[in-house]
Amino acid sequence: MENEALIDGSTLFTIGFFIIFLGFLLVMIGIALSMYQESRSTQAYSNRTDISGRKNNFGSTLDSEISLQEKPSAREVKSEIKAGGVIMLGPIPIIFGSDKESAKTAAILAIILMLLTLMIFRASFF
Repeated sequence: MENEALIDGSTLFTIGFFIIFLGFLLVMIGIALSMYQESRSTQAYSNRTDISGRKNNFGSTLDSEISLQEKPSAREVKSEIKAGGVIMLGPIPIIFGSDKESAKTAAILAIILMLLTLMIFRASFF
């Protein structure tokens, strides 16, 4: 009774294969959606018009010939993007972030992941 396996080897192999295939498929779908979204945003950016209603031609050098009085005033747009992440090498975390708050959040998540990993490793030996 102690030597009985809960799942035989071929079933485990099939499950592992499908999980790997699902991960690969999700990565490919993510790349395709990212490329599609980038092409749509680039197309929308190139179709913008300036304040006077003229269509902007971003590929042209005619903008350099327009005097400063004719150019519309540039509005200052500020955007703050905060990011952080954790790379787990086994139970050892590598933490990075664009600011202190993101790094703190990533550190807390890394500690939780590290403890979870250690608990799983410890439970597998008993």
